[in-house]
Amino acid sequence: MAPGPTPSRADPAAAVPRVELLAGLPDITVSRHVCHAGPRDRPFPEQHRQASLSFVLAGSFCYRCRDRTHALVAGSVMLGEVDEAFVCSHEHGVGDVCLSLALSESLLAAAASAHAAPGRLFAAPALAPRPRISALARAVAAAADSGEPARAPEVEALALTLTAAVFDELALQTGSPRAPRASASASDRERAVAGAHYIAARAAEPLLLRDVAEHVGLSPFHFLRLFRAVFGVTPHQYLVQTRVERAAARLCESEAPVTEVAFEVGFGDLSNFVRTFHRLVGLSPGRWRRQHHIRKIRQV
Repeated sequence: MAPGPTPSRADPAAAVPRVELLAGLPDITVSRHVCHAGPRDRPFPEQHRQASLSFVLAGSFCYRCRDRTHALVAGSVMLGEVDEAFVCSHEHGVGDVCLSLALSESLLAAAASAHAAPGRLFAAPALAPRPRISALARAVAAAADSGEPARAPEVEALALTLTAAVFDELALQTGSPRAPRASASASDRERAVAGAHYIAARAAEPLLLRDVAEHVGLSPFHFLRLFRAVFGVTPHQYLVQTRVERAAARLCESEAPVTEVAFEVGFGDLSNFVRTFHRLVGLSPGRWRRQHHIRKIRQV
């Protein structure tokens, strides 16, 4: 199989992977690739049409790239640069399922520059399984697979966090120098605070990270790292916390139905709101309201 943009196949006996587009954002495309090739399918040279990061969700295959063969299993990461040649084979089993992220050139360049990776975009063509990366990949898959437009900001935030985690791991495994983590300067803090104010003012809107980053004059990756360095949370975590805090206050102060409150503060899905509220507050929205609702005294 060839995760990422689907290459042409010259061998008619080879199984052609099924590609499912899960999310198409301005700078990020998320797709799922399902392959049924096995040991009897003859491998042949292919080429990446664009840079992509692909995460093995199930199955296994061998990925030969840069004169080395990598055995990829669930949790492994396959990395491909534009026009890079490779060969995939399934001599150890049948089929695999991969989640693929294709990012714009500007986003990838920003991610790479944040780690000072020399020579290539990806210092290695593959990564061994790592729990955090695997968990993030599955979170991206779940959010994107929902098909809910309201979850686009969540998909974007998770995809960028996942990409940053891959570059972090590349730096660790290959010994590539990473950008030094200096303490935030006064101008850094000013931009982070400006971003926080922008998020708070538009928390009920379907806000993308790129919108906030553009507002403070930074790339999404640089703003993500700066915001986390200053506040200890990512911009998306801050956005979600802001929405939940406002929902908690609204539930205490009004008789509005839980569904109405969820949509009012910016959640596009009731189940996601209930799940997130319980995770952050420790109580369901309904139980929170029963315990903390301020009942207004009727004036006679």
